[in-house]
Amino acid sequence: SSQLACCKAAYGGQVSGTCLSQLPSPPTMSPTESGGLDVYYPDYSQTWSAGVCINTRPMPNSRPTYSSQLACCKGAYA
Repeated sequence: SSQLACCKAAYGGQVSGTCLSQLPSPPTMSPTESGGLDVYYPDYSQTWSAGVCINTRPMPNSRPTYSSQLACCKGAYA
C-alpha cells in the first residue's frame, strides 16, 4: 500500500487536504504540463553556427516561436 492509498482510504473526505499535502509529489489544482511545447524557439545559449531550435520547457521570455523545428531553423538561422 502507498501513502496515497492510505490518504484516500483513511482521509478521503479530509477538507484541509493535510494528508495529501504531505505526499512527495502532492496533487495540485494547477498541474504543470509535461513534455515539449507545441512550438519551437531558437536556443540562444549556443553559438550561431551551432544553433538549434528546441521546444523545451520553460520557454524563455521574448523568444520568437515557430510551428515546426524546420520553420524555426529557417527563420532564426538561415
